[in-house]
Amino acid sequence: MNSQNLEIQNQKLVDKHGNADTVNIQKEKEKDKLSPELIEKVIEDLKKKLSMLNTQLQIKIDKDTDIVVVKVIDKETNKIIRQIPPEYVLKIAKYLDEIAGLLYNEKA
Repeated sequence: MNSQNLEIQNQKLVDKHGNADTVNIQKEKEKDKLSPELIEKVIEDLKKKLSMLNTQLQIKIDKDTDIVVVKVIDKETNKIIRQIPPEYVLKIAKYLDEIAGLLYNEKA
């Protein structure tokens, strides 16, 4: 649920006296958050299921762009079957960060 939906719900929760039902808003926000433990459990489940298919799941954060990179690797050949986002997207993001840094330095 995005912030616009929360704002709309926030407006709907205001009663005729002008009091907002903040408890319901907090509950909605808590539903949208995933705990790190839940994320770890889901990743482990995926790894187990992929191991049956002779594949390995690798999840890392790219050091240059701070983007999460997911790779599906064939265990026998160690070749990357699929990478999300692809390598060219990471390169583009890195170059855009460099360009933004150069433009910022020129303005300063």
